[in-house]
Amino acid sequence: MINKITILTSLFILFSTVKSQDIDFQKQEQKIMSLSNTILTGDTDSIRNYANQQMQALFKVILNTKKSYLYEFTETGHISMLQPKNKKFKIITWFVPHKDGNFTYYGIIQTCNKRGKKCNTYILEDKQNLSQDNISHDFKLNNWYGCLYYDVITTEIEKTTYYTLLGWDGNNDKTTKKIIEVLNFPKQQAPNFGANIFNNNQQRILIEYSSQYPISLKYDTHLEYIVFDHLEPIDEISIENFSLYAPNLSYDIFKKTKLGWILEEEIYLNNEK
Repeated sequence: MINKITILTSLFILFSTVKSQDIDFQKQEQKIMSLSNTILTGDTDSIRNYANQQMQALFKVILNTKKSYLYEFTETGHISMLQPKNKKFKIITWFVPHKDGNFTYYGIIQTCNKRGKKCNTYILEDKQNLSQDNISHDFKLNNWYGCLYYDVITTEIEKTTYYTLLGWDGNNDKTTKKIIEVLNFPKQQAPNFGANIFNNNQQRILIEYSSQYPISLKYDTHLEYIVFDHLEPIDEISIENFSLYAPNLSYDIFKKTKLGWILEEEIYLNNEK
């Protein structure tokens, strides 16, 4: 086990070194890449967790620098950094894979004015498991379910702007999850997850399936569709046993409309012109 004093000392040195000088964002990007690699490939959970603590400390320093909001990180390993076209926010998410096949997720939301001078930083806390039982709930930042977001889609519905996020959760050795989430920014409040902008009256969409089968969840910018594999149980007795759910070669889509996302199921896209 790595000594706690060693960890704290290393984090203090990292913080002090970066804080005492103007940040070279390219160098910080290289540090992010190095730590990301250790988080993914470290020989033990202790090594991976230590690298993750360094990552958290590094982000704390970077995001407390005014120019950080304007810098576009491009080489960050498995660390996802998303920002919509209107520059409303940045959302950073990443995960630590554990030797037992489970994952722990971490996230940060940074909001700034257009010049990037006045900023707020919000920490996402991986506190619960997302399931079919709680997909209709809205989630505060300190009660997040944890995932890696990899795309953001801006939608405006009845003069309110929402940000639809596409996410991945490795979950465990039996099932994997893909998530369609909605991030919104209530006035004078912290950001919030979940909004009823789907025609099936859910706050978000959870797609859980067997880890043996890869599925696609992506946004088609030309058609303005969210497209994903249609899943079904491999037999009639496996309903809601998601470790036995697999794609059936058709697709489900959510169409982007002025009223929200409209679901159409079991579409064979190759036949549509």
